[in-house]
Amino acid sequence: MAEQSVLTCLAEQLAQALQADERRVLLGEDVRDGGMLGLSRVAVADEQLADRIVATPLAPATTFVHAAGMAMAGLRPIVLLPSAAALIEGFAGLAEASRVDASTAGERQAPMVILAPCGPGFGLGGDNAATLEVALTALPGLRVISCGDASRVCATVAQALAADGPTVVLLARTALLCTAEVGGEPSEDLLVPQELHTGAQATVFSWGPALANTQQAVADARNAGFDVGLVDVVSLAPLAVDALVAAAATSGKLVIAHGGGRLQGLGAELAAVFADHAILHLDAPVTRVTGTPGPWPRTGEQAAVPSVEAIREAIDKVVNY
Repeated sequence: MAEQSVLTCLAEQLAQALQADERRVLLGEDVRDGGMLGLSRVAVADEQLADRIVATPLAPATTFVHAAGMAMAGLRPIVLLPSAAALIEGFAGLAEASRVDASTAGERQAPMVILAPCGPGFGLGGDNAATLEVALTALPGLRVISCGDASRVCATVAQALAADGPTVVLLARTALLCTAEVGGEPSEDLLVPQELHTGAQATVFSWGPALANTQQAVADARNAGFDVGLVDVVSLAPLAVDALVAAAATSGKLVIAHGGGRLQGLGAELAAVFADHAILHLDAPVTRVTGTPGPWPRTGEQAAVPSVEAIREAIDKVVNY
């Protein structure tokens, strides 16, 4: 496998998706110019794809409803957003798209995919580092995937493109800025929780923008002699309850690390899942570690995710409980 920029991999992947399926349509504010992150630049260079690259106005709600209409008509649109913040601007349209299946008693589906960079990493300030998971996962019918591992971004997006129904893929900016080994087809379903390490003393659950710091904290703990596991939750809606509970049962001591403040992430819901389904396996209170509540100053976007030190302290706390 060759090492490649994640952004380059995604740009090539989107062009290949359009070339392989005439139903694919690419939408976004600046996709005709290559996109803010250059994700449409390869597709734009192919003249045969020109009619299926559609520039949309600065109105996310309109874009989402337009994409849903295309999907219901038999197309498979891909929407590129410059930032996940646009999901809030277009929330009403996203809500309409997500209820297509339910409102038609299953007669219609809206197989559309929205790619949205999120979290700190581009120096865009606190607003762009915000965590929107709670709002998105509250929409019935919307699948929400969060990817924070650079080595799995392209494969995760490929599997999301094959899914039915409206899907939002939240792409951690820290992962997009990386280079990673790419190539080959994934041998497993990447849209479910990924157990990156197993451990008998503690298990850490994380996802998206917080994953990079969590991986470093777990690596530090393991190097110090702690037998600590790590699970990338990946699917935020729906939560893969059985897989998550099975992972929790391996150690009985759990840490949940996520971006945003304590009220802004899904840590509380995940803790409730463990209380409901894994209570007999727990040997310590579930410990949550998050970013600061915000708002964050323009130069303080990293406060949106928990630090390596804070996660490491949480691991020490549950191991020694």
